[in-house]
Parts: sequence; structure tokens; C-alpha cells
Amino acid sequence: MITPRITMTRMHFGFNFLLLIAAASSINGNQQISKRTAAPVAETLRLAPEEEMAHFVDQSRMVTCSHTNQEVKLKWRNPKNVVISETKGRVHIEDKGDSLSLIFEAIARTDQGNWTCEVDVDGTTTATDGRVTVPAQRKSFKMIVYEPISFRDTSTVQTAVEDKDATIRCEVKGHPEPSVSWYFNGQPLFFSNNGRYSKLADGMSIKKVVQNDSGEYTCKAFQISATGSSFEEKTIRLNIKHKPYLPAWKPSVTDAYGYVGGVVNLTCEATAEPPANFSWSANNKKLTPKSHIIYNGRHVSMLQIMIKTSSIFGKYKCEAKNELGTVTQEIHLKEGTKPDPPSLFQLRGVNSDTLDIDVGATKSHDIPPDPTTVIGYRFELMPTDEYLKSRSWDRASRRDFDVADGATYLLVQLIPDTKYLIRVAARNAAGLSDWTEVKEFSTHPLQPHGTSGSSGPMAHAKPTDVCFKFVWFLAVALPAALSITHHRFVDLAKARF
Repeated sequence: MITPRITMTRMHFGFNFLLLIAAASSINGNQQISKRTAAPVAETLRLAPEEEMAHFVDQSRMVTCSHTNQEVKLKWRNPKNVVISETKGRVHIEDKGDSLSLIFEAIARTDQGNWTCEVDVDGTTTATDGRVTVPAQRKSFKMIVYEPISFRDTSTVQTAVEDKDATIRCEVKGHPEPSVSWYFNGQPLFFSNNGRYSKLADGMSIKKVVQNDSGEYTCKAFQISATGSSFEEKTIRLNIKHKPYLPAWKPSVTDAYGYVGGVVNLTCEATAEPPANFSWSANNKKLTPKSHIIYNGRHVSMLQIMIKTSSIFGKYKCEAKNELGTVTQEIHLKEGTKPDPPSLFQLRGVNSDTLDIDVGATKSHDIPPDPTTVIGYRFELMPTDEYLKSRSWDRASRRDFDVADGATYLLVQLIPDTKYLIRVAARNAAGLSDWTEVKEFSTHPLQPHGTSGSSGPMAHAKPTDVCFKFVWFLAVALPAALSITHHRFVDLAKARF
């Protein structure tokens, strides 16, 4: 009985030993499986910012490249695969220690393309058994560069020559390439193969320009891209160079009149581009500013002649000349008669800022008019106080009017409650008469609203007389406001009533 008990004990011990061995094997097996499944952390490149962005020329940008392993050396390549080594300049790199930044101080159109950051395998020193363990890696971003619309070498004032083909320069730059349209004085221009207008790469052309082609040409540029659109315009003034031309309404030979002891102004007009130079002559002898009074303007010249003797009368010639041509005008100065001064000079009405003067105007109906006939009147006026300071009419206000039957003349925009000294002269083709005697008239003070401050015929009208009010408005108030001669409105009032 003892023997079987021992045997069972041995069997039990052996079983337990096998269990221990199995358990140990199981633990070792788990450890081996764990070692096989634990993968190392990936080492990668990163760009910041990563998104693809569009930039305009001359903008700035910085892109940073970093690696999870800070021991790794990095480098940047441009779109031509050239390594960027500069640490200063428009495009350069900056080493931040844990990253390498690519700096664009001013982006250019040539910067468009793919820029690449990569591991500098040769520059990285981390190694095992003499072999580099860092894999080669690269990461790129695409630089998109837009160029805004600009007008290069485009002058706002350009010139062309009459009867020749002209080119208006408007060089438009941009990326994407802008589309261009043209306008003339605000109206669109249309281009065709057989038309006068042709579109060019750097502007437009016009065949056989004329003076009517002068004006404002607007060059409008439109640009459309994936990120939006833009619009710019440039207005160009085109001047047409041409030879001098006399006014179409003025004959080449005109008559002028004067009288001995008087002064006459001979006027010569000629439009030209560039403006013409004027010269005067008489009896084939050139007149100079040293011997004569000559006033020159942009398109006009005036010769002032003091008629001391009858020998002054005769033919005078004006010449207007520029680089493209010459035009002449002949003026025949004839002897006329000095007009008599107005025989009538009286006040017809007054308010706070207007004087209504009657000079007995009578219009001649002769066709053609007699050179001796009065054709107008000149008024000179100034406040009495101002005249007493200087005792001179040099600073007097001057008002010129044409003659009309039965007209009276309104001197408007005067100072209320002020005394004025006034004189009048008649005018015919030969010049002015002597002045009338000087008279003094006073404007009324400003009146409260709703009261009348008129005297004379205007003061006797009844406020309820609607017809008179209307006539007075046409004849006095309206022309006074517009500074227009009185006689035109008298005629209008007569026609109305």
C-alpha cells in the first residue's frame, strides 16, 4: 500500500513541474509578441502654414519647415531645384534652431512654382555603425503669384498730328493677363478690321486723325482669377496737333473803324495746336511791342492803336504761325466818326441792389448798319465814398450793353443803402463817345420781408395788380438775378401781353 502512494506523489510533482514550465513559456511568449507589435514613432517633415495661398507681387511671406527629430538638418530648394543658402536678401533662409524658415521679403512673379524643404542627409550627423539612419524626406508647397493691374509708361496727356495715323499708348500689365476695353468721351469704342480704330498690345490706333478725335480716351482693364476679380482704368487726354485756323464765322478780311484822337483795338483769332505765335504788320512793315501795344493770349492777339493822324488808317495784317502751318488775316482800318454821348440819362427805378437807367436807346434797323450808328452803351459806376478817396475812375465797375429800342438798363448786384456815381458813353463801330455828366443815385436799404423798397414807376404799382407783377418780374427781377440786359425781357413782356 505504501508503494502506490509514493508513485502518486511523484506523478503529482511532475504535473506541477510541467505546469510551471508551461507558465514560464507562456510569459516568455507574451513578451516576444509584445516586442514584435511595438512600432517606433514616425519621424516626419512639417510645413507651416501648410495651405496653398495666392499672393500679390511685392507682398511678404514666411514658411517654416520643421522635423520631429530636432537633430536632423534641413534645407530649402527653389522651383529650379537650387538650394537656398542666402541668409539675407529678398529671398533667404533663417535657422530658428528647431526649424528652418524660408523668407520672402518682396514676392516677385518669378517666385511662382514649387518650393521644397528636405532633409539634409549629408549635413545630419546622427548615425549607427557609420551609416546614416535618417531617411531622405521632402515636402513642398506651391507659390501662386498674382500681379495686380498696372499701367506702365502711360501718359495722361498724349498728342497726335492731324491727317496722320495716331497711337494712344496704354500698356496694361498684370497676372492673370487683364482684358482691356476702350471708351471715348464716356462712350464705348468698337474695333473692326476695316474701321478707323484698331486695338494694339500696348494701346490703340486711329487712322487719319481729325480735330474731332481730340478728347478723353479711357483705357479700362479687367482681371479675373481663381480668388476674385479686379478693375482699374486710366483716362488719357488726346490733343491733336494742327496748323492755325481762323474762326469759321470770321471772314479772312474784316473792316474796323476809328477816329482821329481815338483808340481802336484790332483783334486776331486763330486756333492752333500747339498755340500759334502772332505777328502784326502794316504796309509790309512789322509792328513790334516796342512801338505798339500788343496783347497776346493763347489763341488770340490784340493790337491797340492810338489814332493820332489820318495816316494811321489803312490795312493791317495779322499772321498766326506754328510748326505745322500759317494763316493770315487782313483788317482794313477805316476812318469813322466819334458818336455823340447819350442825350438822355435818368433813373427809372431803384431797389436795394438794382438801378434802372434810361439813356433813350433807339436801335437802327439799317441793313447793313451804318458805321456811325450807335450799337451800345458803356456804364461806369463806383460808390461815392470810394471815389472821394481816390478821385479816379480807374477802379470803377464797367458794364457794357447792346442797344435796343426803348430799352432801359439794369445795373444789378449793387450794395444796399449806398450812393453811386455813374456815367455813360455811347458806342459805335469807331469807338466810344465822350462820357456824360456824372450823376449820383442811391440804392434803398434792405426792407423787411413783405414790404416794397422801390421808387419811381416800380413804386406806384398796386401790389394786387397781378399783370403788373408778372411784367415787373420779367422786366426787372429775373434779369437782375441773371445779370441779363433789360431790353430782351421788355420785348418778351410785350409779346406776352
